[in-house]
Amino acid sequence: MPDLYLRKVIHPQARDNYRVILKNDGVDIEIGSVGVQQGSAGTEHWTWAIDTVVPMRDIAAQGCGRDREDCIRQFRAA
Repeated sequence: MPDLYLRKVIHPQARDNYRVILKNDGVDIEIGSVGVQQGSAGTEHWTWAIDTVVPMRDIAAQGCGRDREDCIRQFRAA
C-alpha cells in the first residue's frame, strides 16, 4: 500500500516547506510539496502542489489550506 510522508526542505529561503514523498513497495518518489508561500502585501498562506507527473484522475493538482495538516489532507485526497 502506498504511503505519503514529508521531508523538510533545508534552504535559507524555505522556512516551513516540505517535499511530499510517496513510498510504494520500498521505493521513495518525490511527488510534490507543501509549504508556506508569500502572497501579495506580505501575506502568507499554506499551499500544496503535485509537481511530478503521476497517473491521475481528473482532479486538482494544487491548492491552499488552513495549515500544514489541512494541506496534507487535501494532498492525500488528490
